[in-house]
Amino acid sequence: MESQGPTVTSLAIIFAAITVVAISLRLWARIFLVKKVGADDGLIVVAALLSWAFSIVTVVAVEHGLGDHMEDVLARGTQNMITYAQAVWLSSIFYNACLGFIKISVLALYARLGDRTLTRLAYIMLGVVGCQAGGNVLAAIFQCNPIRAAYDITIPAGEKKCINVNAFYLANAAVNIFTDLLTYTLPIKLVVRLQVPRRQKIGLAVILCLGLFACISSIVRITFVPRMLVDTDATFVISPAMYWSVIEINVGILAASIPSFKPIASRYMPKLLGSSYYGRGGSTTGAKKSGTGYGYGSGAFGGRSKGSRGLELHSVDRSNIAGGGSSSRKGKGEPAFNLGTMDTKIERGLGAENSSEEVLYDPNKGQINVRTQIETRFDDRP
Repeated sequence: MESQGPTVTSLAIIFAAITVVAISLRLWARIFLVKKVGADDGLIVVAALLSWAFSIVTVVAVEHGLGDHMEDVLARGTQNMITYAQAVWLSSIFYNACLGFIKISVLALYARLGDRTLTRLAYIMLGVVGCQAGGNVLAAIFQCNPIRAAYDITIPAGEKKCINVNAFYLANAAVNIFTDLLTYTLPIKLVVRLQVPRRQKIGLAVILCLGLFACISSIVRITFVPRMLVDTDATFVISPAMYWSVIEINVGILAASIPSFKPIASRYMPKLLGSSYYGRGGSTTGAKKSGTGYGYGSGAFGGRSKGSRGLELHSVDRSNIAGGGSSSRKGKGEPAFNLGTMDTKIERGLGAENSSEEVLYDPNKGQINVRTQIETRFDDRP
């Protein structure tokens, strides 16, 4: 018997597992590394719970006929068909609510970046997305009167009144794509204005616009919706729309969480992000070796944080070099240089591990500042 059910189930389980990992890493980074949880973190957790609920009801729908041909599903009896229809009805509710919380979480993140224009636009979009998502969820719940008529096929047509579901699904898909584009392109203007190297600017733009990948999934999904609404073999042709819905919401959650992984990568895999660079320079004035390092810390992008990174410069007393002595930071017990060696260090101050946001927007200067870590060594020993 031909069935697309196993494909739908596999994708639902795989992407649910990916979301578990993504949310776990995000919360671990925010709670234990950054030590600060924002509203966007709470909102994305709600979105994840809704995505898991969507995956569960999708698997239930598969167990009752989703992915199979209609004639095979009808042969299982009326109660099986009611359970199938109820699972599909619930999936539409969870899907619309999940999309709403994902976009609201992203907008909440934008609102705390510090840029006045972006903050205003984020609040405007919060209102738009909130109304849209709320309206979609209510329409999905109350699409029929009585409510159970949306899935109970035993209710006679004369005893129920339903909205045009076909028009609702098409309009819903189109509006979701539109609000996706508006939401995920909001920070582009901010990134263009940044006074940072082009490579870093491109990386920052990619991080902030990762949600466009979810938008692409939504565009692919909408191509399957028209056939799903008119084909008589509804239980079979609905499969692509269902697994693309799974992909869309879970990719959206992953994209919204990736910036939060930066503290983890910066602490345990700094070279992976290019957050530090150490090169060899040529010898000059009898110097045997020299090196310069540049680092951008562990952040993803802007925000105003009490735990912002600080750098402390330690100077060297040249008289001690001549005398062959050594100097230590008072109270630290850490040598600044050894015999015949001069070191200049720039170190992280208090709170260095408490922020994931080293590229900080400065409202007074109207730009994003990039902190730079430099280490220079000079060795004049023969």
